[in-house]
Amino acid sequence: MARKTLGRDPLLELDLFAECTPAEARRLRSLLTLLNVAAGTELISGGSYGFEFLVIAAGQAEVSIETVSGPVVVATLEAGEFAGEMSLLGRQRRSATVTATTPLTVYVANSAEFATILEEAPSVAAKIRAAASARQEANRSLAA
Repeated sequence: MARKTLGRDPLLELDLFAECTPAEARRLRSLLTLLNVAAGTELISGGSYGFEFLVIAAGQAEVSIETVSGPVVVATLEAGEFAGEMSLLGRQRRSATVTATTPLTVYVANSAEFATILEEAPSVAAKIRAAASARQEANRSLAA
C-alpha cells in the first residue's frame, strides 16, 4: 500500500506565514477562507469601513489612494502580501482601494478571525503591525 506523503502546508510558503509552526498554520488555515477572484475586481474600496483582511496566495493586485490629482497607484501586491490590516487595526475607514490586476487567489479573514490570527501567531502579528506602520507613514507623505 502506498503511503501518502504530506508536503509542507502551502500557507507556510507565503512570506507572511513563513515563520509559523505547522500547528499555527493549521489553526490559521481554519480562520481563513480561500477565494478565487477575477481580474478587475475591486477587493477593497477606499473610504469604506473595513470588515476583512486579505492575503494574496497567487496573482497581483494594485493599491491606489485618492490624491488631489486623482487616484495614484502606490503599490502592487503579489503572493504572500496582504491588505486590509490598517482599517482593522485602527478601526477606521479604508485608506486605499485594492483592485485585482490578474486573476487572484486570496485568503480572507473577517475582523474577528483577523483578531484571532494576531493573538495566535506572534510572528504574523509583528509583520502585520510593521507593515501597517510603514504604510501609514507612506500615506502621510503622499498626502502632504
